[in-house]
Amino acid sequence: MPYNIFELREFFHLSFLRHLSLKLTGRTYAVKGGICLRFFHRSPRLSLDMDLDIESQVSVDKLKKIVDSILENRSFLSALVPHSVTGIRAAKTKQTETTQRWKVGLRLSGEEPLPTKIEFSRRTKGLKGSRGIPDAELLGHYKAAPFAVLYYDAAQMAVQKIQALASRSRYAVRDLFDMHHLLSTAGVTPEDLRNEVDNEVIERAANKVEGFSFQEFKEQVLPFLSEAVMTLYREPKAFENLKDEVGQALIRMMS
Repeated sequence: MPYNIFELREFFHLSFLRHLSLKLTGRTYAVKGGICLRFFHRSPRLSLDMDLDIESQVSVDKLKKIVDSILENRSFLSALVPHSVTGIRAAKTKQTETTQRWKVGLRLSGEEPLPTKIEFSRRTKGLKGSRGIPDAELLGHYKAAPFAVLYYDAAQMAVQKIQALASRSRYAVRDLFDMHHLLSTAGVTPEDLRNEVDNEVIERAANKVEGFSFQEFKEQVLPFLSEAVMTLYREPKAFENLKDEVGQALIRMMS
């Protein structure tokens, strides 16, 4: 069965990450965001883009050469060709000491290129990831062999999600869904996070959670869930329960 556009994008990310892990052997980096949640914490939410943190010792030029060498590699493309990808178009849209970003278009037979993005950040100090293998079920779906990569564990992801919810410059209802997943499925407890985040930050996060609407959830999150999971959240009551559970957990975190 051919991959749908979400699966094709995900297969690209998985394949890219495999190649990247080999190129960055001995370097410190960590997969983060939606891809980390999906590949290592069994999130049902699909992601459009891939984000990673990387140590500052990997220079801009070095990382540029590594990523370009992967995207231009014929063996990398050959794994995508059976799934109707005829080529990869990549543009280096931002290349600074802080952020390096590639906008990628997967060329499909007779269709518009499928867009995605790969972004590396050097903003995180004291970067420390966990080494592990992507979810076995995910690897099995794409008939991919296991490989090891550095990523953020569930507690680290939860701290990052609280900070995202508290951010005054960010408004993304997916952060609420992700936080709920980490608490309900990934084994994170409010007690694990107590003293990890300032009370002021937690309070701002809780206030933002209260403001999210079901309409925003329908538009920003539901389209990125599988049909089976989507049916669980078609009614406003399920969304309100999700909000309440995250809000109560945030209150319990405050020391």
